[in-house]
Amino acid sequence: MSDDRHGDGETANFKMTRNEARVVIAALSDEEMTASSDRGMRIQNIQDRLSAEFDFDEHRGVEKGEMAAEDDTGWLDNDAIFGDNDPDDAERIELSRGEANVVTDALADFELDETKENAGTAENVRQRIADSFDR
Repeated sequence: MSDDRHGDGETANFKMTRNEARVVIAALSDEEMTASSDRGMRIQNIQDRLSAEFDFDEHRGVEKGEMAAEDDTGWLDNDAIFGDNDPDDAERIELSRGEANVVTDALADFELDETKENAGTAENVRQRIADSFDR
């Protein structure tokens, strides 16, 4: 699924809902601001893959990460962006060990800064990703 595995041979698959993907993308966006160029590229690749998997690409503006709606309230609660897409729609996502580490690190940081509801979602996804590699 990813073109750039950075030598990570081990992969895991797990289900992720549309709403969870939004939380992951938001967490990765927060981390992308301070990431090194290599890590930033990996973050962008994961965001792009999730956006494509859940058809979020059509909602992005000309520049990566730019919201297409008039009111830029963000990925998590902007119904104008996601319209009638069911937040519980799920897709099977594959991540390499290295990608999973980037995602779980971003989610752990995100849990500390977000509302209880989104922090719970971030924690749940982070734990499922970690568990998928422990099998």
